[in-house]
Amino acid sequence: MQHEQGPVRRIRRRRASTTFLHRIAVDASRSGLVWLFAVFFGAIALFGISVWMLERGRPGTMFGSVFDGIWWAVVTIATVGYGDKIPLSGVGKVAAMAFMVGGVALSAMVSGTIASIFVERRIREGKGLQDVRLKGHTIVCGWNSHAGSVLAGLEAESPSTPVILINGMDAERFDAIKAGHPALDLRFVRGDHTQEAVLRKASAQQARTCILLPDETGESGASNADERTILAALAIKSLSREVSIRAAILKPESEQHLRRAEVEDIVLHGEFTGFLLSASGDGGGLPGAARELLSYSSPARLRQRPMPSSLVGLPFAQASDWFIRHGKGVLVGVLAAEKPVTLDDILSSNSGAIDDFIKRKFAEAQIDLGADQQLRGKTRLAPSPEYVIADTDSAFVIGGDDGDD
Repeated sequence: MQHEQGPVRRIRRRRASTTFLHRIAVDASRSGLVWLFAVFFGAIALFGISVWMLERGRPGTMFGSVFDGIWWAVVTIATVGYGDKIPLSGVGKVAAMAFMVGGVALSAMVSGTIASIFVERRIREGKGLQDVRLKGHTIVCGWNSHAGSVLAGLEAESPSTPVILINGMDAERFDAIKAGHPALDLRFVRGDHTQEAVLRKASAQQARTCILLPDETGESGASNADERTILAALAIKSLSREVSIRAAILKPESEQHLRRAEVEDIVLHGEFTGFLLSASGDGGGLPGAARELLSYSSPARLRQRPMPSSLVGLPFAQASDWFIRHGKGVLVGVLAAEKPVTLDDILSSNSGAIDDFIKRKFAEAQIDLGADQQLRGKTRLAPSPEYVIADTDSAFVIGGDDGDD
């Protein structure tokens, strides 16, 4: 089914653009702009042709063709006033005066209507009611007391990436949040993030990353937050399997459902509290060390960075030494990408009649097992010194600068 992904993706883009144009047409129709434009251009054509008919037979006329009349009407209604063409007859001048007075009023109505459409869209955006058309952005679904730190992290790591919030908060609260994160291009869609229609308003199918938080803004609060997180993950994956999803949960039993929904990263609230409090030695210090590793303001924070291509094929010990010598921090582990399971991995290496039959049936049905699966990462912290760096590995580093390798 891999060959179907390209056409399906193009169809989705075409539907999205068609829907966007349809919404613009609907807004214009509701505001009466279509009717105003029809009157506007109709008046230009009517008066342009009328002046041409009144002036074309007079000596020294400046209206030798219909186009001359239309040109005069456009220049007049636009208040440019070139003066290159003017009516000479009394009747033509009366018609010109009527067109000038009516044109000023008509131009004011058109410009006012256009301005009101943009103002209304801005108001709707502020209230979270307007569709947001973006691509490659980050979506934060749900809101709670920890959401501010998530935005602070996004502001520190990728301030140039637009962020859309989806939750049930009011517009005034969103304005306060936006003012608190001036470096972020922050947008807002108000609604239930478990609903596909609401996710489409935030262009979830075009997003790069989606962060799911236990939501406290809905009517039920945090009582069924994990269930809503699971539903949101399934809804997002139904829109696009290419979106990277990260989720925070309140109950450990929710993790298995999110794993089935192909959520990449899952954080359990309070998961490490017991460890940090009980594993510290007599002198303490472990919670402080963890805070240093996980704080965006700390120069020694834990980072995930691309593995330099020059290190591919080298053992972990040499790669670790390279990071230290070049001031790139301390290499503590890697995220090793694992290939998806394919049909050849399942069947035996010695192809028999049954295996050939299964392969043939899969081929006839155009089923490519693993074709729609992405590389999955497995965290390897402190691997053996002999571990060989692969070209799909990324690095976990403590400290170091933010410069490119």
